[in-house]
Amino acid sequence: METPWSEVNLLLKEHGLPVIVPVQPGHGALSADVTVLDRATAQSLRDSLKSLIQDCDRRQVLIQDLILTNNQLKEKTGRTSTAAAEPSQQLQQLQQQLMESQAMAKTLDRKKTEKERQHRSEVQLLQDNQETLVQRCRELETTVQEQRQRIHRMKAKIKLAVQEEEKRLQTRADEIEDPQQQATSTRGVGGEKEEDVTADILRPADNPDFDATVNYKALLKSYEAQLEEKQKQVEQVTAENRLLQVQINQLQEELNTRPQQKELQYVQHRLTKAEKLLAQNNLSLSNRRRRHKKEDSQSLSTDVSDIPHLPIDVCRQWLEAFASRLKVDDLQEGLRHIRALENTADRVSGLEKFADEVKSIVEDKRAPVLEMRQTGHSHAAWCEKSYRNVLPKLKIWLHNLAGMKHLQASVTQLAGQVVPWDTSFQTVPEGEACPSTADIARNINEMTKKVRQAPHIKGTEEAPSAAVLQTMVGHFQKLFDVPKLSGVYVRMNQVYSRLGEMQNMMNSVREALKLDKSASCQTVVDRVVDLCEAHSSTTAQQLYSLLHTSSLDSVLDRLQQYDKFFPAFNHLVQQLQGILEIDNMEHIVPAVRALKLLS
Repeated sequence: METPWSEVNLLLKEHGLPVIVPVQPGHGALSADVTVLDRATAQSLRDSLKSLIQDCDRRQVLIQDLILTNNQLKEKTGRTSTAAAEPSQQLQQLQQQLMESQAMAKTLDRKKTEKERQHRSEVQLLQDNQETLVQRCRELETTVQEQRQRIHRMKAKIKLAVQEEEKRLQTRADEIEDPQQQATSTRGVGGEKEEDVTADILRPADNPDFDATVNYKALLKSYEAQLEEKQKQVEQVTAENRLLQVQINQLQEELNTRPQQKELQYVQHRLTKAEKLLAQNNLSLSNRRRRHKKEDSQSLSTDVSDIPHLPIDVCRQWLEAFASRLKVDDLQEGLRHIRALENTADRVSGLEKFADEVKSIVEDKRAPVLEMRQTGHSHAAWCEKSYRNVLPKLKIWLHNLAGMKHLQASVTQLAGQVVPWDTSFQTVPEGEACPSTADIARNINEMTKKVRQAPHIKGTEEAPSAAVLQTMVGHFQKLFDVPKLSGVYVRMNQVYSRLGEMQNMMNSVREALKLDKSASCQTVVDRVVDLCEAHSSTTAQQLYSLLHTSSLDSVLDRLQQYDKFFPAFNHLVQQLQGILEIDNMEHIVPAVRALKLLS
């Protein structure tokens, strides 16, 4: 029988709760465990229980949904964390690989640098060996040539000695043998073996000439053997030279396969940074090549044959010593200096001969004697005592020769005063040749003769003689190029007008230059030259201001620096444009910055 509480009890059973047992009224007395409810309260209680049970069901469903959603979120979070851990792990792996790659790159750079240095040293050593072998080959060839010439001379001497020996033996045979044997021996002298047999038969036991011939032959054989030996040595050196050339070509090809200059610059840049870091931390490389000490370099052999075995440091020390001794900054200049010294040494004999000739001239008996102590015996040309009197005498002679022109001018002035009618003494010789004392003495003698022979030619100052007037007119014709006597007055007028024009012009120039009227022509010329230089220096001033300098030497240095710097800079910019694939030079810096950000 269904009751109003059956539905409620069913819900309570479904949820595991105790049921409510309703008691019908009239079934018995009420006990203390029985609760009495009226209908409205019972209905309200049933509704409340249903609502609570339904609300509990909804809450249970909501809790299940929340649990399911929480589990899904946990799974999603786990998957997300796993997915996030994988990039982090990959990043760590990539960082580790990057560190390993950097370490490997450093190792490879060090190995490449070391191999590069080793191959360079090997190439340098092979080149030095090649140069040594080439020099040795040249020396051997020179020795062989000398031996050949010597052998040729010895053959000529031997031939001459053999001819003399044959003549002597022939004479001896003519004296000893009868005519029949003489004819037989004469017919048998045709071959070289029969001559030797005849020489052996007819030679005395104590014949010194024959021993000399045998010695010449033995010496010829020895020289031929030496020549063959030298030829073998030359061939051996040539073969070694070819082998070294092949090795050098191989090393050169291997060197061409090495990293390019850009990679080497990168490695050098990295090496510089590493050296700075080592210097900052006071560290040193364990595999750095040990420098040779001074004591070790002194104990090494300095023979020319041991040069290939000398360390590079010792060779550099010797080269520096030679360069400092020769006072040169470049080894090629040192070679040229040595060649110049050799040429000077070759010219020493000629200079010594010249010095001997100069000394003999100075020490001649006709030369003037100086007030100095003279040596009683002769010395060598390079001895200081032999030429201590040479320079003073040469200076005196030079001073006297320089005064010859002044003496000639004085003689000319004297002739103008003594014999003014004769212009032959007043002409100055053309050219810079110094007049001789004989010419001056001859002019003085002739001038004296003319003064003695014609005292009546002078006349008086108020009334000069006709000869004086004729001499003056002839002198005017000679000075102003007047060939005829009728043109003297015309030329005088021209000279007077030209002189007036020149004076007017000079006065105008003095006024324009604001000079005094008494200023000389040289002063006017100097002022005009200053104005011209000031006008022409405008371009120079512009060049000075453009190059920010104030001296011509600095301008030339700047231009030379520009000629040296611009081609290299232009080539570098073209290479950067080609590498960065840009056309404008202004885009180089942004492209390099972009590459730096990408790296």
